[in-house]
Amino acid sequence: MEAPVRLGAIDAGSNAIRVVIAELTPTELVRIEAERVPVRLGHLAFTQGELDPKVIDAAVGAFVHFRQRFDHHGVTMYRAVATSAVRGAANRDVLLHRLYHEAGIELEVIDGDEEARLVRKAVVHALGTTTLPRAILDLGGGSLEVNLRQGSAWRAYSLPVGTVRLLETFGLDGAIAEAEAGMVRRYTATLMHTINRGSGTGGLAAATGGNADALAKIVNDSVPSGIVGALPSFELAGLEKALPMIVGATVEERMEKFGVKRDRAEVLGIAALVFATAARQLGLTKLVAPGVGVREAVLLELAETAREEQIRAEGAHDKALLTAARAFANRVDHDTTHGEHVRHLARALFHQLRDVHGLPEHRSVLLEVAALLHDVGEVVNVRGHHKHSEYMIRWARLPGLDDTAREMIALLARTHRKDAARVKQIISESTLPKELRGQLRKLSALLRVADGLDWEHRSRVEQVVCTRMGEAIVLDLVVRDGPSRDDAQLVRKADLFKEEFAVDLRVTVARPVSPPAEVSSSSSGSSLEVVRSKMH
Repeated sequence: MEAPVRLGAIDAGSNAIRVVIAELTPTELVRIEAERVPVRLGHLAFTQGELDPKVIDAAVGAFVHFRQRFDHHGVTMYRAVATSAVRGAANRDVLLHRLYHEAGIELEVIDGDEEARLVRKAVVHALGTTTLPRAILDLGGGSLEVNLRQGSAWRAYSLPVGTVRLLETFGLDGAIAEAEAGMVRRYTATLMHTINRGSGTGGLAAATGGNADALAKIVNDSVPSGIVGALPSFELAGLEKALPMIVGATVEERMEKFGVKRDRAEVLGIAALVFATAARQLGLTKLVAPGVGVREAVLLELAETAREEQIRAEGAHDKALLTAARAFANRVDHDTTHGEHVRHLARALFHQLRDVHGLPEHRSVLLEVAALLHDVGEVVNVRGHHKHSEYMIRWARLPGLDDTAREMIALLARTHRKDAARVKQIISESTLPKELRGQLRKLSALLRVADGLDWEHRSRVEQVVCTRMGEAIVLDLVVRDGPSRDDAQLVRKADLFKEEFAVDLRVTVARPVSPPAEVSSSSSGSSLEVVRSKMH
């Protein structure tokens, strides 16, 4: 069995560094571990233009810890990104060099546009394409990323309005006085005026970042209708009503009253002012807090890349396995003409009937190898050749097959003959787990139908078109010699198929014909003559 794919994402923000580790399964990303380390990279970075040496030491320590967690969980692919504080620091290369050599992690410094794009990706994924927000406000320690949707297009803006930036630039280290609050509001509004805000107002908006999540809990508003998963949200009116309580409290009072850590409490008042000002400037009345950000988007894109690599690897593996099967057949002097044609038919059945059989995509290659080799036992004796095929496959040199896959292919060859009852008995007596025995019955049903379609070993069927018609599956066959009185034999092995999938199986037959003369020569493909026979 292949080792699970483990992915890691790191977001080195201005107020904290976040890491998440997840496992990529065939259907989803399963989070294994997540951590937030309160290393404030923005400390002194916005007022002095450089990262503080003590902060660099703390960041390196955090990344060494992340590397250990990556190694512990077997992370094979990661991406680490840094945002506002690092990209503006004159000595950022010191941090990047130490992280690479001491922690073994390469930190990528991204610009504001990339940060905004990643946030947008995470939000759209969390909310779904049916509930696209009109705006996304991502407030970090160093900047405010604003995404505005105009029709189907998005415009992104990165503004130097971050909580740590304002905290240290304006000296807002505790309760914020009215004059100081006015300064934050004017500064934010002035920068918001650089945005082309359009004429729209209202509509769904999203607020992201740790402060947005904290404010949604504090204001404790209801969930917007249509949002799946009961995501927290807050009304602008509710936030503005709570502003005096949040802004006027000391750091200790915020920690006690709102249950937040010190580094969050220090910037929470500033964040409340920025969100309130930005929302009012954009005409937003309600914001949902989906609880996602840069690291979730990084993880999503890693998963997309990993899946693409898996598909490429599986394609190469499948070709190699089929090549090995053909080489084995040649070594034992087995003619694979019939096997290759059954493989072609079985592949068509597998891919066209995905919704019927529900098998994992990677099982297709096992079906194809079994189709190719199901008659290989004939080199020993035609009588009982299915048993000989099973034995030979079990002991064949077929690189790339693990024990489970080999067992399944051998049993597929064994069960391509006899009636459905005997096939199910053989499979039930195998040592495979219950789930795999169920998959094996379905694969055998497909192989038996494919083998039956070439029952004369003449490669007569050139094309199979599968259609579901009510409670039946119809196979429309293109045959090179047209309908025959013996075409009832084409479904001679459909018994297991009918039982396993609880459907009837019908076949129609027609021969290929040349396109009519009036059809342009640029047209491709061939038409069929009217169907003249139907079999059950």
